This record gives sequence, structure tokens and C-alpha cells, in this order.
Amino acid sequence: MTRTITGTHPLDHLVLPTQSLEVARARLAALGFVVAPTGIHPFGTENCCVFLADGTYLEPLAVGDEQVAAKAIADGNVFVTRDRAYRDSNGDEGFSAIVLGTG
Repeated sequence: MTRTITGTHPLDHLVLPTQSLEVARARLAALGFVVAPTGIHPFGTENCCVFLADGTYLEPLAVGDEQVAAKAIADGNVFVTRDRAYRDSNGDEGFSAIVLGTG
């Protein structure tokens, strides 16, 4: 797969918080997307990505282990802290981030 770079910081992926990866997976599959197996992060979150032909992807993101996520926040993990802030303000479903590549 070749990605066309259109600027110094091309789009990498979109983060889509969800309460349930199973529900997100079912919705995306019903729309015709191929959904990757669940990925488990060491800081308490999990994802089930949809990889697109241009190399970008959608990242449905759920909290898989609340205790591990809480510890990651206490330890200063920015990724989990921002995810928690989004969920506290907007609920568990939505669109929380545009992630850009580094070049």
C-alpha cells in the first residue's frame, strides 16, 4: 500500500471513542468495512481498526481495563488522559481526534 503525502503532516487516522468494540465492529461490518481483530494497548484501551486503501485508518477505541486506564492516567499517560476527558465531556461515543503523521 502506498500513501500519497500531501503535506508535512498527512492524515494518519481518526479516533472514534466507543463504549463497546463489539457494537462498533458490527456497525462497521454492516457498512461493508473489513474490521481488524481487537488490538490491546498496555495502558487499558483497546481498538478494532478499519484500514483504508490510502494507508489511513479509523480507530474505534474502547476502555478495556478501567483499572489499568486509571493507573495510566495517574502516571501521566497523555493518550488515556485525553480519551477520558473526551468521554467525561461528550459520552462514550463520537469522534475525538484527528491524528497526523510525522512526515
